[in-house]
Formats: sequence, structure tokens, C-alpha cells
Amino acid sequence: MHHKNILRKSALAMVIAAVSSNLYASGFQLQESSAAGLGRAFSGEGAIADNAASGSRNPASMTMFDRPTFSGGAIYVQPTVKISGTSPAGTDMSASDITPNEWVPNLHFIYPINDSWAVGGSVTSNYGLSTEFSDDYAAGPLAGKTSLKTGNLNFSAAYRINEYFSFGAGFNAIYAKAEINRYAGENRNGMPKDTEVVHMKGDEWGYGWNAGLLYEIDKENRIGLSYRSQVDIDFSGDYSSELPSKYNAMQAATGMSWGTNGQTMNGDLTLSLPEIWELSGYHKVAPKWAMHYGLSYTSWSEFKELNATGSDGQTLFYKKENFRDAYRLALGTTYYHDESWTWRAGIAFDDSAVPASTRSISIPDQDRLWLSLGSTYNFTKDASVDLGVSYMHGQKVKIEEKLNNAANSPTYTFHSEGKAWLYGINLNYTF
Repeated sequence: MHHKNILRKSALAMVIAAVSSNLYASGFQLQESSAAGLGRAFSGEGAIADNAASGSRNPASMTMFDRPTFSGGAIYVQPTVKISGTSPAGTDMSASDITPNEWVPNLHFIYPINDSWAVGGSVTSNYGLSTEFSDDYAAGPLAGKTSLKTGNLNFSAAYRINEYFSFGAGFNAIYAKAEINRYAGENRNGMPKDTEVVHMKGDEWGYGWNAGLLYEIDKENRIGLSYRSQVDIDFSGDYSSELPSKYNAMQAATGMSWGTNGQTMNGDLTLSLPEIWELSGYHKVAPKWAMHYGLSYTSWSEFKELNATGSDGQTLFYKKENFRDAYRLALGTTYYHDESWTWRAGIAFDDSAVPASTRSISIPDQDRLWLSLGSTYNFTKDASVDLGVSYMHGQKVKIEEKLNNAANSPTYTFHSEGKAWLYGINLNYTF
């Protein structure tokens, strides 16, 4: 039982950082917190306060609600990612549909205690993706299979300071479940291409906090500022590899991962998930029209490397990442057609967190453009449904990556391009 528990916690941080071609947002972040937000490209999320999902982006916005409010739904992500290239040995490395379709669920609830206080909770997903290359892919150490699913459980409270200002803060517990497999691929050691050189499967919890401010200029104009803390996740688990241990003495020359002959050994790794700042605005510019905007800044430069070590201090796995800080710009509009229908649209730009010099097929991050449409239909004054759809277009990028850390490692050249369609639905109810 002890062995199984340790295995479940094996080096999850490596999986998060090695997640392939995340088309959802910069780095390996997710934005998908509600269908209404999807329909406006997640513009103004911390200030609009049109449903319970607002509290997960800016806890201070919960003071805008005078009755208990619930929202629950999911966003269906349909990505298409293509990798092309030729290995130094002349093998075709083309791969398509390496990212499966995924559901990203969300639940939100806000409970106003009185005119000054409100509390709330939410369940969302902040990170995640799964990809799979064939086991005998030529660049096996760079590809393989990666699966990551996360859930963020948030509890928050908000206090109205006066008629203009509100403050909120919350606690976040992040649960992640992941699996990673890497293979030998083309090699000079006579190993079959599908030799499993890294195998990990685990789950782990990480903890952090968030806070926010809301400034209400008047009933129709407001600005929000929110912050989500850095989360340090320390892993102490198991590591295994089918690589022969006889190569370990030559690791500096071969650049390969630490071989264990398929046996399991202890390993440690620390990963810092970056802090996030978000500025949001909402303005009613006409009786039926509103505009909203958002600017978020993620401190991805905190993510510099992956360094898994054994109990004797040996390097089990090392990869330089050197992410850079990234921003996201979003602009949207809402049209309040009548008591039954609301329409919305948005456009956004995601700045890539990965410099071109360190881009890899495990994280072929790229700048992205969002185009979004959505609507809300009110069944009654208390019940409604939100629908949203977004098209995300990623920039085509070139990737030049060494197969391993050896000085004489061959360089593999790839081209990656991707796009995604996202469809969302949320049911809302005010009690």
C-alpha cells in the first residue's frame, strides 16, 4: 500500500511541465471557467459579475450579489495539433491529432450573508491537457504520452468596505492527476524505439491563495484587480526507467535519463506554479450595450528548469525551460436584447510564455488569437442558460531541439501548428 501511494505521487511536476502543445492558454494554463466567459473571450471576468463564476476570478466581485447564486457547466475543447519534420536519420516525424478532445467542467456558488459580507466556492481546472505520440516515434525522448488533469477547489470571502470598494480573499487547493511515458526513439545503442525510458503516474495536492479588489464607479461602471499566488509543489516519489543502469556512469556524455533496469527508486522534484495578476473592467456605454476588457500578467519566468534528483543526489532527469513572463489581452461587448436574451462577443490575444530558443515539441507554445460568441437565455427571472463558442488560432512555429542533454546530441527540427474549437454551456440559478 505504501508503495502504491508513493507511486501515485511520482514527479507530477515533470508531467505538468512536459505537457505537449497546450492550445488553451499560454504555457500550460487553462482559462475555461464558464460558458459566459468563453462567449466574450474571458474579457472583464473580474468585474462583470453576471453569474456565480465571477467569484473564482475576483473574490471581491461576490459583493455584487444580493441572493444565493449557482452556476455549473462544462466547456468542450476540440483541439487540432500537427507536428511535421524529418529526423537526422531521415525518418518522417509527421504526427497529427496528438491531442484528444476534452471536457473542462466548472461549478460555482456565491452566498451573500448580509449587505457587507459574502462567501463562495468554486471548482475549476487551471491546468491540463493530454497528448499521445506513437511508442516508436523517432523523437521518442521528446514525445511519448502525456496526460494531465487538474481541479482547483476555491473557498473565498468578500467584504464591502463602502459603496465604492470591496475586498475579497480566498484559499485554493489544487489537485492534479498525471501520467507520462517517454521512449528511446532513434538511438545509437541498439535499443528498440519503443523502449520505455521514463514512466511516471501520480497525483498530488498544492495550496495557495487569491485576493481581489473591486471599485464601483457607479452601478454601471466598475474595475477589478485580482491576484493568484504562486504555488510551490514539492514532490517526493518514485522514478523508473528501462534504460540499463550501466549507462549511468556515462550520463554526462550520453545525456540520457537515469537508468534503473525497470526498477523503482526514490526521486524528488520541486515546481513553482506562477503568480497571476488580472485587471478587469466593465462599462455600460448605452442602455443595451456594455463593453468589457481584461489584461492578465503571468510570472512564467519563475519556471526555469525541471530537475529531478535521486536520494543520493544524482540527476534523474533535467531539462532547461527558461519560460518568460506572458500577458493576455481581451476585449468584448455585451448586448442586452430583452428580458429573455443577452448576446456577447469577444476577441483576445495570448502571448506565448516559451521563448523560441527553448521551445520544444513537449511544449510547442505559440501566440494565439481568440474569436468568441455567446448568449444567455433566461427561462425565468431566476433560471438561465449560458452558451459560448470560441475559435482559437495558434501561430505556426519552428522548433529546433536537441534529443537529450549531451554535447553531441543530434538536433531535431519540427514545425508545429494548431487550432481549437471550444464549446461551452452553463446552467445558472438564483435562489
